[in-house]
Amino acid sequence: MVSLPSIREELKEIQDRLADEISFKSATFSELIPLEFDELEHHACPAIVLAVSNACGYHGRQAVSMAAIIQFVFMADKVHSLMREDEGISEELRQFTVLVGDFLYGKFFLGLSRDKLLPFLAPIAGVIGDMSIGTIYRWLGREHELSIEEILQILERERASLTGLAARVGAELAGMPLNVVQRFESFGSQLGLAWAAHTARLGEKVVAKLMDKAQAYLEALPDTLDFRPLNELFIYMKLSLKLGEVE
Repeated sequence: MVSLPSIREELKEIQDRLADEISFKSATFSELIPLEFDELEHHACPAIVLAVSNACGYHGRQAVSMAAIIQFVFMADKVHSLMREDEGISEELRQFTVLVGDFLYGKFFLGLSRDKLLPFLAPIAGVIGDMSIGTIYRWLGREHELSIEEILQILERERASLTGLAARVGAELAGMPLNVVQRFESFGSQLGLAWAAHTARLGEKVVAKLMDKAQAYLEALPDTLDFRPLNELFIYMKLSLKLGEVE
């Protein structure tokens, strides 16, 4: 795991919490669904929430709760994507996959209720809608050769909308003013878009350009913030996307 020392303990707590909440008497999550998460899939979304909230001076328990909630949404979408993308999946497993994905979506709502975060329900529901629209656009274009720009527009909805929200809620929990919240949202969106472009194999030049945009948003943030967790996050993403050494 690439080092994220400022939020390492919180990330471990989130992984332990996820494992505990998704486990059943007879099986764990990994035994239920044939889906393995890589490094970024495990940590990127929670890391964005925590790095932003810490940078803004907020270290409260709601940041950890929100990071876990955002990860539940990410995991639910990944489970549903297995059903969409694996043509060889049996009908029985296809139906079961839908149930597990819906179970994870239920976990995010339960977390909002339990941890007194219901004011965030509307924006999270809106992003889930955006992610679904991205999937619909992908399906409509399945028989056509899409341009890089068209693919990026899909990825903006499928992935960047969620990472943008992760950054936004981290800033909102800290009580940041709207203009700062919006800058954080743009920063998170660009990180997610670069991540998705890497996964979609759009090429190092495309990914590097998107990371440059993320860095520009990072540098435009107020200098009163604690930039240590933000710089750690940026380096973590850049190294995980295999863009070479970071100065």
